[in-house]
Amino acid sequence: MAIDVEEARRQLTARFPLVNDHPDVAGVLRRPELLALLGPALAAPFRGRVSVVMAPEARGPILGALVAVDLGAGLALARKQDHNHPGSDRRVTSSPTWRGTPVSFEARSFDLEPDDRVLIVDDWITTGSTVDAMRHFVAEAGANVVGVAALVNKADEATRRRLLPHTLVDFDDLIRNEDMS
Repeated sequence: MAIDVEEARRQLTARFPLVNDHPDVAGVLRRPELLALLGPALAAPFRGRVSVVMAPEARGPILGALVAVDLGAGLALARKQDHNHPGSDRRVTSSPTWRGTPVSFEARSFDLEPDDRVLIVDDWITTGSTVDAMRHFVAEAGANVVGVAALVNKADEATRRRLLPHTLVDFDDLIRNEDMS
Protein backbone atom coordinates (compact mmCIF):
# COMPACT_ATOMS: atom_id res chain seq x y z
CA MET A 1 0.00 0.00 0.00
CA ALA A 2 1.43 3.38 -0.96
CA ILE A 3 1.61 5.91 1.85
CA ASP A 4 2.93 9.41 2.37
CA VAL A 5 5.57 8.70 5.03
CA GLU A 6 6.01 12.35 5.96
CA GLU A 7 2.28 12.73 6.55
CA ALA A 8 2.30 9.54 8.65
CA ARG A 9 5.19 11.00 10.68
CA ARG A 10 3.25 14.22 11.25
CA GLN A 11 0.13 12.38 12.35
CA LEU A 12 2.04 10.03 14.65
CA THR A 13 4.08 12.82 16.23
CA ALA A 14 1.01 14.99 16.80
CA ARG A 15 -1.19 12.19 18.15
CA PHE A 16 1.25 9.81 19.87
CA PRO A 17 -0.22 9.10 23.31
CA LEU A 18 1.82 9.67 26.45
CA VAL A 19 1.38 7.86 29.74
CA ASN A 20 3.07 9.37 32.78
CA ASP A 21 4.89 11.76 30.41
CA HIS A 22 6.34 8.87 28.40
CA PRO A 23 5.53 7.89 24.80
CA ASP A 24 3.11 4.95 24.85
CA VAL A 25 3.55 2.50 21.97
CA ALA A 26 0.68 0.37 23.30
CA GLY A 27 -1.52 3.46 23.03
CA VAL A 28 -0.58 3.84 19.36
CA LEU A 29 -1.52 0.20 18.79
CA ARG A 30 -4.88 0.83 20.45
CA ARG A 31 -5.82 3.62 18.03
CA PRO A 32 -6.96 2.09 14.72
CA GLU A 33 -6.22 5.23 12.69
CA LEU A 34 -2.59 5.24 13.95
CA LEU A 35 -2.19 1.47 13.79
CA ALA A 36 -3.16 1.57 10.11
CA LEU A 37 -0.22 3.88 9.38
CA LEU A 38 2.48 1.72 10.94
CA GLY A 39 3.03 -1.17 8.52
CA PRO A 40 3.00 0.89 5.31
CA ALA A 41 5.07 3.76 6.77
CA LEU A 42 7.72 1.47 8.24
CA ALA A 43 7.84 -0.63 5.06
CA ALA A 44 7.94 2.23 2.54
CA PRO A 45 11.72 2.52 1.91
CA PHE A 46 12.13 -1.25 1.61
CA ARG A 47 9.53 -2.21 -1.02
CA GLY A 48 10.78 -4.89 -3.40
CA ARG A 49 13.90 -5.51 -1.30
CA VAL A 50 12.78 -7.75 1.58
CA SER A 51 12.03 -11.47 1.79
CA VAL A 52 11.86 -11.77 5.60
CA VAL A 53 11.19 -9.37 8.47
CA MET A 54 13.09 -10.22 11.68
CA ALA A 55 11.37 -8.90 14.80
CA PRO A 56 12.61 -9.11 18.40
CA GLU A 57 10.28 -9.53 21.34
CA ALA A 58 8.36 -7.85 22.94
CA ARG A 59 6.54 -5.41 20.60
CA GLY A 60 8.78 -5.98 17.58
CA PRO A 61 6.66 -8.94 16.40
CA ILE A 62 3.52 -6.80 16.34
CA LEU A 63 5.13 -4.15 14.16
CA GLY A 64 7.08 -6.75 12.22
CA ALA A 65 3.88 -8.57 11.28
CA LEU A 66 2.32 -5.34 10.00
CA VAL A 67 5.42 -4.62 7.91
CA ALA A 68 5.73 -8.20 6.63
CA VAL A 69 2.12 -8.23 5.44
CA ASP A 70 2.60 -4.88 3.72
CA LEU A 71 5.77 -6.09 1.98
CA GLY A 72 4.49 -9.58 1.15
CA ALA A 73 7.39 -10.99 3.16
CA GLY A 74 7.75 -13.67 5.81
CA LEU A 75 8.22 -13.02 9.51
CA ALA A 76 10.96 -14.50 11.74
CA LEU A 77 10.77 -13.98 15.49
CA ALA A 78 13.46 -13.57 18.11
CA ARG A 79 12.03 -14.39 21.50
CA LYS A 80 13.54 -13.45 24.82
CA GLN A 81 15.36 -16.32 26.48
CA ASP A 82 13.19 -18.88 28.25
CA HIS A 83 10.01 -17.73 26.49
CA ASN A 84 8.28 -20.46 24.53
CA HIS A 85 9.68 -20.58 20.99
CA PRO A 86 9.31 -24.14 19.62
CA GLY A 87 12.33 -25.19 17.62
CA SER A 88 14.60 -22.39 18.82
CA ASP A 89 18.17 -23.58 18.42
CA ARG A 90 20.15 -20.35 18.31
CA ARG A 91 20.83 -17.90 21.10
CA VAL A 92 22.55 -14.53 21.21
CA THR A 93 23.01 -12.12 24.08
CA SER A 94 22.92 -8.40 23.35
CA SER A 95 25.25 -5.84 24.76
CA PRO A 96 23.63 -3.79 27.54
CA THR A 97 20.30 -2.32 26.52
CA TRP A 98 18.87 1.02 27.68
CA ARG A 99 18.21 -0.65 31.02
CA GLY A 100 21.93 -1.30 31.43
CA THR A 101 21.65 -5.08 31.24
CA PRO A 102 22.05 -7.50 28.33
CA VAL A 103 19.12 -9.49 26.96
CA SER A 104 19.36 -13.02 25.56
CA PHE A 105 17.27 -13.84 22.51
CA GLU A 106 16.41 -17.19 20.94
CA ALA A 107 15.69 -17.83 17.28
CA ARG A 108 15.30 -20.76 14.92
CA SER A 109 18.00 -21.56 12.37
CA PHE A 110 15.41 -22.73 9.84
CA ASP A 111 13.59 -19.37 9.74
CA LEU A 112 16.29 -17.71 7.62
CA GLU A 113 17.90 -18.92 4.41
CA PRO A 114 21.24 -17.74 2.98
CA ASP A 115 19.50 -15.89 0.12
CA ASP A 116 17.08 -14.01 2.41
CA ARG A 117 17.03 -10.23 2.41
CA VAL A 118 16.12 -9.28 5.96
CA LEU A 119 14.55 -6.15 7.41
CA ILE A 120 14.91 -5.81 11.19
CA VAL A 121 11.82 -4.17 12.75
CA ASP A 122 11.38 -3.08 16.36
CA ASP A 123 9.41 -0.52 18.33
CA TRP A 124 12.35 1.55 19.72
CA ILE A 125 15.94 2.24 18.80
CA THR A 126 17.96 3.44 21.79
CA THR A 127 21.38 1.79 22.22
CA GLY A 128 21.23 -0.37 19.10
CA SER A 129 22.08 -3.48 21.10
CA THR A 130 18.93 -5.36 20.10
CA VAL A 131 19.50 -4.56 16.41
CA ASP A 132 23.07 -5.79 16.74
CA ALA A 133 21.81 -9.06 18.26
CA MET A 134 19.36 -9.47 15.35
CA ARG A 135 22.18 -8.79 12.87
CA HIS A 136 24.09 -11.62 14.52
CA PHE A 137 21.20 -14.03 13.84
CA VAL A 138 20.99 -12.89 10.23
CA ALA A 139 24.75 -13.18 9.65
CA GLU A 140 24.81 -16.63 11.29
CA ALA A 141 22.24 -17.78 8.73
CA GLY A 142 24.30 -16.34 5.86
CA ALA A 143 21.46 -13.94 4.99
CA ASN A 144 21.75 -10.19 4.40
CA VAL A 145 20.32 -7.28 6.38
CA VAL A 146 18.81 -4.73 3.99
CA GLY A 147 17.75 -2.28 6.67
CA VAL A 148 16.40 -1.42 10.09
CA ALA A 149 12.99 0.13 10.79
CA ALA A 150 11.58 1.29 14.13
CA LEU A 151 8.65 3.33 15.31
CA VAL A 152 10.52 5.51 17.85
CA ASN A 153 14.05 6.86 17.60
CA LYS A 154 15.76 7.59 20.90
CA ALA A 155 19.30 6.76 19.73
CA ASP A 156 22.23 9.11 19.91
CA GLU A 157 23.81 10.41 16.71
CA ALA A 158 26.61 7.82 16.69
CA THR A 159 24.13 4.95 16.99
CA ARG A 160 21.96 6.42 14.21
CA ARG A 161 25.00 6.75 11.92
CA ARG A 162 25.99 3.15 12.64
CA LEU A 163 22.53 1.59 12.19
CA LEU A 164 21.01 3.94 9.58
CA PRO A 165 17.49 3.17 10.83
CA HIS A 166 14.28 4.27 9.15
CA THR A 167 12.21 5.63 12.04
CA LEU A 168 8.85 7.35 12.15
CA VAL A 169 9.01 9.56 15.25
CA ASP A 170 11.74 11.01 17.44
CA PHE A 171 11.44 10.66 21.19
CA ASP A 172 12.45 14.30 21.73
CA ASP A 173 9.70 15.53 19.40
CA LEU A 174 7.10 13.50 21.29
CA ILE A 175 8.23 14.95 24.60
CA ARG A 176 8.31 18.48 23.12
CA ASN A 177 4.70 18.05 21.98
CA GLU A 178 3.72 17.27 25.57
CA ASP A 179 5.60 20.32 26.82
CA MET A 180 3.62 22.51 24.38
CA SER A 181 0.25 21.20 25.54
